Amino acid sequence: MNFFVKFLLFLQTEMTRPEPYGWYHLLWIGLTVLTIALLFLLRKHWGEKQLKWVLGIFGIIAALTELLKQISWSFQWDAATQTAIWDYQWYAAPFQLCSTPIYLTLLCLFLKKGKFRNACLSYLAFVTVLGGLMTILIPDSCFCRDTLVNIHTMWLHCGSFVLAVYLLMSGAVKPERRSWMRGVTVFFIMAAIALALNIGVYHSGVLGDESFNMFYISPYFISVLPVFDAIQQAVPYPVFLGLYLVALTLGSLVVFLIAKAFAYGVKKYKQRVYVPANK
Repeated sequence: MNFFVKFLLFLQTEMTRPEPYGWYHLLWIGLTVLTIALLFLLRKHWGEKQLKWVLGIFGIIAALTELLKQISWSFQWDAATQTAIWDYQWYAAPFQLCSTPIYLTLLCLFLKKGKFRNACLSYLAFVTVLGGLMTILIPDSCFCRDTLVNIHTMWLHCGSFVLAVYLLMSGAVKPERRSWMRGVTVFFIMAAIALALNIGVYHSGVLGDESFNMFYISPYFISVLPVFDAIQQAVPYPVFLGLYLVALTLGSLVVFLIAKAFAYGVKKYKQRVYVPANK
């Protein structure tokens, strides 16, 4: 057994499956709160350079752990024959709503300020934050016995939430209607890519008896999202898809309105507290 095989077996190290609001879950909630507080304390350094650092740290670690997860889940070791077996797990392909921040944060590292980057960052601030927040609050289906997967899951979702808060808190994304609309436009593009992947991979013949359901909107497999699974089985597919898009859009709208109200409250507070010296 060579070093590479030993490393892959190490990646498959197991732990006791974390319980919702058990020590592991609470640890990540605590780290999330502390990280947001730290970024706020460093507000004197808010700017382009710090934004790049935040995007880079989150994106690189998320991408690395995602890559290791993909390898770990697809690798099997037959101890009897001392042979490695590679079987890619198509159901775990990394193009879900919650995994798109990996690609966009890394992309934004190389983009200059402009409408396109603002649209990508707005998508992270108003849309993907929904998946991050829901996983933080209700992580039941995300926890498993794989140590690496549990680490990746919480880094990705807690990190997405921290990133969204930071983008709004630092002013990198303004709580403006045009920013929200750009973010929603990116969401529709991502959903279209996911649908194209669902159709293309399904008809490619590579799946066998496996499933492939990016964004959980495949016309060939029932969504695993609560409520949406029942909707998909009860209505024609176009109606299900339309309801999914509307629901996520409305969810992002709620995030936008909360951010806008908070920004307005902060502005009014500053106007009351910081009275000009000549008055």
